Order: sequence, then structure tokens, then C-alpha cells
Amino acid sequence: ASCHDLKPHPLRLPTLHVILLPLLLILPRMTSSLSSPVRSIPVVGDSTVKVGPGQFSTIPADLKKRFPKISKFAIVSDENVWKHYGPALLKGCKDQGLDTIAYQIKPGEKSKCRKVKAEVEDFLLENRCLRDTCVIALGGGVVGDLAGFVAATYLRGVPVVQIPTSVMAMVDSSVGGKTAINVPAGKNLIGAFHQPRVVYADMKLLQTLNDKQVKEGLAEAIKMGCIRKPKLFEYMEKNAEAIMKQDPEALSEVIFDAISGKADVVSQDEKERGLRSTLNFGHTIGHAVEALPKKEVLYHGECVAIGMVHEMAILSEMGHLDKKAVDRITACLKAYGLPTDIPEELKVADLMHKMTIDKKNKNGKIRMTCVTAIGASKPDPIPVEEALITKYLASLKKQ
Repeated sequence: ASCHDLKPHPLRLPTLHVILLPLLLILPRMTSSLSSPVRSIPVVGDSTVKVGPGQFSTIPADLKKRFPKISKFAIVSDENVWKHYGPALLKGCKDQGLDTIAYQIKPGEKSKCRKVKAEVEDFLLENRCLRDTCVIALGGGVVGDLAGFVAATYLRGVPVVQIPTSVMAMVDSSVGGKTAINVPAGKNLIGAFHQPRVVYADMKLLQTLNDKQVKEGLAEAIKMGCIRKPKLFEYMEKNAEAIMKQDPEALSEVIFDAISGKADVVSQDEKERGLRSTLNFGHTIGHAVEALPKKEVLYHGECVAIGMVHEMAILSEMGHLDKKAVDRITACLKAYGLPTDIPEELKVADLMHKMTIDKKNKNGKIRMTCVTAIGASKPDPIPVEEALITKYLASLKKQ
């Protein structure tokens, strides 16, 4: 029967109160979730991350509204990403009356270098881009880091907007304003802090990724769970299959929580004086593995996963982390198909050399993020003796 068939029945006010109160409490949240699928996360200053699926088509209109004083937009993307999303973004911007130009780089880590940075800058100069230009980074971590660094230094700084198209870029590299290029000595050693005005994290842009690309980004989300967000870790531990299949609800939960965790850290320590360094869990050994030539191609997140496992083992030897936590985190990484072994062809001496020029180091000491339990870590990385790391890595060769 419909509600029109029901006969009115007198109810006392307390009964109405009991019935209506839960509805009044729930209704605003229901309305909010239905009308606002995109959630905003403040980072630092006026930097904001907009998280939610389906917002890509609305970005040009949002840019027009956010940047009334910008006279030109410059999209930087790579050739692979451009094929999927570039033409639509360019057309959308022009349809909004925005003067927009675009530059494509070759895909891959090799483009994150001085030479390509100079090429992008020359393109901007040739197109008479002035200080009222906004750079739009459309792509994964390489594009975001490179375009962000260009924006940080071009005419002493112009605004940048990030549109990440990989899990890695969404949960980590696009958020927080770290920009950089690689040099022969190591990864991300030349760069600047330059906060994006807005990051558009649209999960629908991840649908073109393969499994290897998805799981390497999820390594950074697991990392966030390990160092700061135990509930995120537990959720990922229990829902690996759904998350890997990109179930919309599950993936949205992970990405939102991981970004929230990073935004919280950045808001407290924008320039990485202490707390923000803890986000580099797994990166001490991970960056060393990533920087050296290997038989198998390993993405950044895969190297971080390897780094997490072996940094945990060293922390456990030092008495900072329980063996059960090490085993549990390792099992979680494996559940996502992430590698956990250091490639056997890498030499201990080469790994140690790369670790000695890590950005977290102080007073000539190698430092590592000290995870003390799942979801907890010390506020500053701790020094670890080179002899202990060398002994540990050498012991792996004997196994």
C-alpha cells in the first residue's frame, strides 16, 4: 500500500520525536552524499584536494571560476596519458573560453630530468606565458613532479594544478607540494616545495591502468596505514581483492583516507623539518633499489614495498618493532602482489652508496622512519648505523 492508503493515526509528541530524530540526524548526511560525491580535503594554505569520481568533465568550468585572473593555462602531460584524456581537457578548457596550450613529454622516469624541464620552460617562453599563467599537470608522478617544478621556478613561480592519473600520484606525489627532477646522483635531489592550488583526484581516471600500475600506487597507501592510520591498514588488509579490482566504494575509501593522512602531516610540517620525513618509510632502501640498474623493471611503489619490508626487519633488530607486526605488514604487501625481496643482482656496496645521499640523512648519518606499531611511528626518522644496515643486507646474500 502507498502512503496515501494509510489512515491517519494520532501519535503523542514523544513518539513523533523518537521517530523523527533519527531521520533528522541521517537526512543531512544522506543529502550530502547524494548531492556532493566529491569531497574536499584542505592541505596547507589555499591548497585543496578534491576527491571523487566523475569530476574530470567539470574541471575546466571549475578552473574558470577559481582563477579569474589567469590569462593562460599550460597543460603538461605525457604521450600515453594525453591519448586518453588530453584532447577532452583541452577542448573543455577552450569551450570555457580559456586560452590553453599543451605540451607532451615522453612517458617514463627518464623524462624527469634537467633536459626535459628546460624543454618545457622553452615551450612556455615561446608561447609568451607570463606570471598570469597556470600550469596544469595531467598525468602520473613523473608529470606531476616535473610540471610542478617547472611551475615553481618559471618566472620565479606560477600557480600549478594537479590532475593525477595514477594511484601513486593521487595518494602521494600530487599532494603536498613536493616537486623535483632526478639527477645522476639520485632521485628527486633537485626540486622545490610548491603547493598546487588544487588537486583533482578523480578515480575514474584510473580505469586505464594495468594491475602493476594499480598495486604500485597502493603500496603508498599501505605505507600511510603503517605509519599513521591503523584503520586504513586494517581496511586494506581485509579488502585486498575488492580494492585491486577497483571496486568504486573500496578504492574511494582507500584513496580518501590516504590523502587525508598525508594532508594532515603536510599541514603540520610543510617543508619537511621533521614529521613529514616519516612519510618516507620504505624510501631509504627503496630509493636505493630504484636508482640502481636491475634485470626486472620495478616501479617506485614496488621499490618502496621492498624498502618497507627490509627497513622493518632492521627496526625489529633494533628493538623498535614487534616481529608480529613485521610479518603482518609483509603479508599485506604480498596480498597486493607487491615484491618484498631485494633483487639479488644488486650489490650491498652499491645500495649503501645510494643510501648515503638520501635526503633524510643528517650529520652524515643514514636515517629511517621508525615504525613502532601498525599505525604508529616516531615523529622524526632515527639514525641507523651503516654497519648494521651493511651486516643485514650482507646476511640476505647468504640466505
